Amino acid sequence: TCRVMRTLIILPLLLLGALAHQDWTYTASEGPHDETHWPEAYPTCGGHRQSPIDVQRKKVRYNPSLKALNLTGYEAQGGDFLMTNNGHTVQISLPPTMRMTTAEGTEYIAVQMHFHWGGAALEVSGSEHTIDGLRYAAEIHVVHYNSKYESYDTAKDAPDGLAVLAALIEVKDYAENTYYSNFISRLEDVTYLGRSTVLSSLDVQDMLPANLGFYYTYRGSLTTPPCTENVRWFLLADLVPLSKAQITKLENSLVDHQDEAIHNVYRKAQPLNDRVVEANFEYHSDYQHALGSELQSYLRKIDSKLDDLLRSEK
Repeated sequence: TCRVMRTLIILPLLLLGALAHQDWTYTASEGPHDETHWPEAYPTCGGHRQSPIDVQRKKVRYNPSLKALNLTGYEAQGGDFLMTNNGHTVQISLPPTMRMTTAEGTEYIAVQMHFHWGGAALEVSGSEHTIDGLRYAAEIHVVHYNSKYESYDTAKDAPDGLAVLAALIEVKDYAENTYYSNFISRLEDVTYLGRSTVLSSLDVQDMLPANLGFYYTYRGSLTTPPCTENVRWFLLADLVPLSKAQITKLENSLVDHQDEAIHNVYRKAQPLNDRVVEANFEYHSDYQHALGSELQSYLRKIDSKLDDLLRSEK
């Protein structure tokens, strides 16, 4: 009888756990709680300061007082880093020794990092933020809370409680990004909902773009329910390169409560309303710099070809 009673108690708890993951979804095909219905259960999701957004580079305001972010504890370290399939994404718990300090001196403590990706049908891109309407392959979010609060639980409801460091991931045709090899090889350990594994080492800095100096910043929200509007966003301007095979693995390794592949886990761009996006670099110079390096490389090739031609004619 005790065993029967225990089973009767445990079953509803398991069902509750499964239902919790059905509480909200991204698309209508996944259930009746898709993102258009989030504001019904979570009113803040219908607010005026929501994330993600489309960053329109010509409208970004250059702010020279925005210095580079100071990241400490982001480099390679050993320990036990819990990696979990939570039904919406893969999430890695981070140690409180990881800190981010902003230009004006506000310190934020890292809590967890997770990813957003596409992968369903023809939808091969799944970043949350878009740049001039362009959606990238995936996006990495490192979630922090303001160190003036005693814990994440306290900070998550405070008006200045949270900050997210984000980076966009692009597909590159060349060799795989070896900094992601360990993480991607461990995805198979967390295929099913609720499964966890432990990473014995982690180097978040190497999983971020090579250039950590330039970023866009704005005031926004969590991009999943309850969509709390207390997040300072720092979107790095440089990109993370992954191979096509690595992106495919990220898109197809995890399944949800219905044992279906977790695809298109990104929220669509929200209205900017009266907010201003700032950057610590000037759009034109950065744009020309990017174009310039490609152009210089192209011109060097032409020069080399011309030299060869002239030499052969002599």
